[in-house]
Amino acid sequence: MSTTFQAKCPIHTVKTGTAAFLALSVALLSGCAVTPPPRPNMVIQQPPVPPSVQAHPLNIPRLQEKRLPPPGSDTSSSTPSQAVQTASSPAVLALVSRAEAQTQSGDFGGAEATLERAVQIQPHNTRLWLDFAQLRLAQRQPAQAEQFALRAVQYAQGDQEVSTAWQMVAKTREAQGDTKGAAEARRKAGFVPGQTQG
Repeated sequence: MSTTFQAKCPIHTVKTGTAAFLALSVALLSGCAVTPPPRPNMVIQQPPVPPSVQAHPLNIPRLQEKRLPPPGSDTSSSTPSQAVQTASSPAVLALVSRAEAQTQSGDFGGAEATLERAVQIQPHNTRLWLDFAQLRLAQRQPAQAEQFALRAVQYAQGDQEVSTAWQMVAKTREAQGDTKGAAEARRKAGFVPGQTQG
């Protein structure tokens, strides 16, 4: 009788161990099937931008589409090659409008992506670099804003564009506390040192 008991005992132990393992597995897996409670919508509030650093629109003339000359016509005497490159296409005009709306609504990431697409289309467009500088000021990144403004100076054509680009450089330098650099940029923009900027 004792030999029969010993033979049944290991089988009973195996059956009990298997049943316990299955029960534990089912319990653990059932915990995985429960959906987590819904998360509340998280809205990150941006602190207000100080008035001295707020992005204000510049007096930049609205970009207008320019018709390119027909193929084969001689444009070297009438239009510099750079001017043809900065003519804004309808796609760039649409992207600039979208970026302005995104900036006004506080969607700085969207505005940045939109401006990047516009710059890929027209990398020498002064207005796009000025818009990037404004965006960086709104994001409280005046050092990067200055780099974009200097890029605008590099591509600016004509007195008005050059002056506008240097005004933006002055604004970015002021935001960094560089009053001497801001004064130098205003001088390059055509402002006389005691004259106030409006």
